[in-house]
Amino acid sequence: MLLSKKIIVLFIFCFVVAKAETKELPLWELGFGAGGLHQSYYTGTQQTRSYAFPIVLPVYRGDFLKSDDKGVRAQLFEDDIFKLDFSFDFSFALRSDDVDLRRGMDDIGSLIEVGPALEIKLFEDESSKWFLKLPLRSVTEVDDGRFSSAGYNFSPAISLEKKFAGSSWEVGASLALQFGDQKYNSIYYSVAPEFATVNRSTYEAGSGYAGSRFQLALTSRTPKNLLVLFLRYDNISGAVYDDSPLVEIKDNTTVGFIYGRYLLKSKQLVTSND
Repeated sequence: MLLSKKIIVLFIFCFVVAKAETKELPLWELGFGAGGLHQSYYTGTQQTRSYAFPIVLPVYRGDFLKSDDKGVRAQLFEDDIFKLDFSFDFSFALRSDDVDLRRGMDDIGSLIEVGPALEIKLFEDESSKWFLKLPLRSVTEVDDGRFSSAGYNFSPAISLEKKFAGSSWEVGASLALQFGDQKYNSIYYSVAPEFATVNRSTYEAGSGYAGSRFQLALTSRTPKNLLVLFLRYDNISGAVYDDSPLVEIKDNTTVGFIYGRYLLKSKQLVTSND
């Protein structure tokens, strides 16, 4: 079950990182490859997990539904300054017995996040683009086929995309503040009375500020290959739940890579502006 969840997540993740460029490109492409990831179980615990995995790289460049480095989304509106997407995100399931601080507590299922994201262009030239991203998402927990509401989050971010002339490489970076309602912040940080112990007191996470996040990705994409190197740094100092008994450190770093080779593509070409 755990392996199957990882494969589903990695399929979606690779959907997110595949990059479309401004030129005539196939409507769809399909590639295969491998990747690796090292991360904490959740921000606040010192315990980490690492694994390698096979990946599938689907790319789609439709007028409405798109998948590229900006995510899997339904594009609702776009002009010279504003863009409105219907965006998606995904988080790994967590077995509580794998984490000392959570031992004996309920497991946490996979989290699916869906909602509108408004993008406001701040600056753009031939090689770089600065923009403000305002995603508001509803979160659903999926555990053994059961779906339940897990609250809402809001993560305003300042982002940069920069291409390097004469090179297949480009860099993407973003700095975000994170906010969650009480239900969302409780997912990892609340302790119900039935799970309290001598070393883990009852705790209820509040709504509000949930930390900051910096993300950096280096991407090289050619007609045949994709290579992505990525880093994410999360810091929950000052978050409304940073005094939770399930928090032992205030920051975590995730690093990883993906390599894939495109093997199939459509004959139909489309003009991509992403």
